[in-house]
Amino acid sequence: MNAVEIRNLTKTYGKARGVDNISFSIKEGEIFGFIGQNGAGKSTTIRTLLALIHQNSGEALIFGKEASKHPEILEQVGYLPSEVFYYDNMKVIDLLKYSASFYKKDCTKRMMELSELLQLDLNRKIEDLSYGNRKKSWDCSGPYA
Repeated sequence: MNAVEIRNLTKTYGKARGVDNISFSIKEGEIFGFIGQNGAGKSTTIRTLLALIHQNSGEALIFGKEASKHPEILEQVGYLPSEVFYYDNMKVIDLLKYSASFYKKDCTKRMMELSELLQLDLNRKIEDLSYGNRKKSWDCSGPYA
C-alpha cells in the first residue's frame, strides 16, 4: 500500500494556480524528498493532503484515505510548516502546554525529555529565540514528537 497517493490533484485560488493536475505516490517506508522553487505548489499539495485546504479536483490520500473524510488518519501524521506564528510574549512552556492540550493524553513527560535533549529553555520567550530554537519548540509540541 502507498503511504501517500496524489492523483490528478488540482487546486486553484481564483485565477491563480496552486497545483495543476499532479500525480505521484510514496510507498510505505520510502524516503521521499519534495523539493521545488518557491510557488511550485509544495505547501499547497501538503496542505491539501492534510485537509487544511480543499482541492478543486483529484485525490490526496494517506494510507488510502482522504483526511477530509477520515480525520483519524491524521493521528498518524506529523506536519511542521516552514512558517509558524506565535502569540506575543508567549514562552516556550506556554506553547508546549497549549499544543499538548489538543490531545487526549498527558504529554508532559515527553515534552520535558525532548526539551532537555534539545537544550531548549522552557522559560524563554519564543520571540527571543533563534529561528532554529523556535522550530525546536514547535517540534516538541506535537503528539508524536
